[in-house]
Amino acid sequence: MKIGFIKDVDGYRAPIHPESIDKYTIDIHLEKDMFDYLNYLEPKNVKYISKLNELDIVACVENIDEKTVKNLKKGAVLIGIFDFDKIEEIKNLRPDIKILSFFNLPRISRAQNLDALSSQANLLGYASVLRAAKETSDVLPMMTTAAGNIQPSKVLILGVGVAGLQAIATAKRLGARVWAFDIRKEAKDQVESLGAKFVEASTEAQDSVYAQEVSEEENQKIQEALKKQVIDSDIVLTFAQIPGKKAPVLIEKSTVENMKENSVIIDLAAGTGGNCEGTEVDKVVDINGVKIVGETDILNTVKHAATKLYSENVRNLIELYIENSDDEIFVEMSS
Repeated sequence: MKIGFIKDVDGYRAPIHPESIDKYTIDIHLEKDMFDYLNYLEPKNVKYISKLNELDIVACVENIDEKTVKNLKKGAVLIGIFDFDKIEEIKNLRPDIKILSFFNLPRISRAQNLDALSSQANLLGYASVLRAAKETSDVLPMMTTAAGNIQPSKVLILGVGVAGLQAIATAKRLGARVWAFDIRKEAKDQVESLGAKFVEASTEAQDSVYAQEVSEEENQKIQEALKKQVIDSDIVLTFAQIPGKKAPVLIEKSTVENMKENSVIIDLAAGTGGNCEGTEVDKVVDINGVKIVGETDILNTVKHAATKLYSENVRNLIELYIENSDDEIFVEMSS
């Protein structure tokens, strides 16, 4: 069995880390210059891919081009973080290959060491707070000096999945006062366990793992409940996503216009429409002195750590697949 690792198109992460290479007990092949954008030296004694159509298993991160997909071997297994649209695109090009997407990984305990979405989301939450700290002209913790005191920043986090919870923990460690909101029932206890305050909304909490789409009327209630909190905040981080859907708009432009000058919104849902009106993908928009940062590649700032964790998720997946390709985990991942 031949296993290959290929670079992402316009990416900044790799599906394998130099430290992971020696952990493989099977024959692996790498695309040449795999680690250029990570500034790692090319490891010695590495086998390189000569022909894509000779590989039985191919691992990438999330950006794979049409040409590469077309050149894969019939019956090959393709591993990556592919969203629902990307999966359909690949299936239409090559219905004869098997796609194992981490997006479809089942939420069961024995699949935890395969959970690439969680490992990357943890880093996303951490990096988003650092990005906000860079954008603001204030400081996060309280500062006491002979010249006077500076009060800690107020940070509001919208959407408390894995990324949002890590953002809470990071902001708290940096000394900020933190509030958070999520529509899911389980979120309140999670937020309060990290020492943050939970924002209540007059909507029915959802008893689900992922947030579900709500009616326009319900969304307006959420916007209204969040309005005062957003206006009072120095930093707002938004992570609210609905799988396979456009991101919900939680912050109206009129709310942004009433925020304090020098406030910062980091919109991590920019790639799926954004949680804030006025967000532009990979741009910083200024509205009355309030910055709206539409982020889609913030993991680039922690690319070494992101590659290291993702590499281990991929290795665990490949080893389990070789051991038992009929495992229910792979049935769900390829559905």
